[in-house]
Amino acid sequence: MSVSFGIFKPHNGCDIDDVIVHMTAVAASLQNTRNINIAIFRCFDCSWAAVFAVGKEGSQINDRTSLNLPEAAAFIERLKCEVKMVDSGYFTLNSQQTSAGELFARLSLGDIVSVRRIQCSSKRQDMLSYSCLAILKSYFNRLNGVNSYSFYDSLDGKRIIGLGVWDNIQSALSMVKYPENNPALPYWKEAGAKQLKYHVCQVVYATETFTTKTCTPGFKI
Repeated sequence: MSVSFGIFKPHNGCDIDDVIVHMTAVAASLQNTRNINIAIFRCFDCSWAAVFAVGKEGSQINDRTSLNLPEAAAFIERLKCEVKMVDSGYFTLNSQQTSAGELFARLSLGDIVSVRRIQCSSKRQDMLSYSCLAILKSYFNRLNGVNSYSFYDSLDGKRIIGLGVWDNIQSALSMVKYPENNPALPYWKEAGAKQLKYHVCQVVYATETFTTKTCTPGFKI
């Protein structure tokens, strides 16, 4: 599976909601002409928004013009405020786990998601990637309130992102409030992670490929 991910941060004094309105309009336009599904996240502290794009079946990861939406100028063109891209890149699925009863992982409008960003050197990514797989296998079922968790390796070999989908914000924030209960942190640090960042967000836009029981649009990841 090929994905792209990017974080956009407006300068001080700019309204994040205006940025999101613009980005959702761009996403709605692009998804109809590109072979991708798109989700937009808003960080709960309202400091940034992120674009998560998943290549549909048959898409080519080398077709970066269509896949790497975070680098597309359209997302920040004609905005009335300045927006800085603080992170972006191409990724491939490393590992994924879903809770009992879930046939596959998905993103839906309104979902509470956590974004884990692991910075590393190209020499350490393979080891960290394997640790993510091992941690999911060993500890996923012990996490309360998580529906799915996915890890993605960057093609430049310098980053891993983890995407968790949670039942509620309290469960997602438990990783922040009680970091000592996160079994992965010591493994990642020992494996050479340079930075470990964790944010809690909400899905404010999602391509509709199916409708959930609550009638909210979403797509498989």
